[in-house]
Amino acid sequence: MAFASSAAFATPIASPVNILVMGPGGYQFKDFTRVGLPLQLLVLATTLIVVPLVWPF
Repeated sequence: MAFASSAAFATPIASPVNILVMGPGGYQFKDFTRVGLPLQLLVLATTLIVVPLVWPF
């Protein structure tokens, strides 16, 4: 759960920092989705590989 909750990059409402930079930076909701979704998929794949190595069943 900790890894999943810290890997929310696809929306600006996922983190207070994202909301803070959205207004002054002139970003739109689709900007976060366009960059955040591939990053979120990369983190998902990395997590699925690394977590079983660190904490085996």
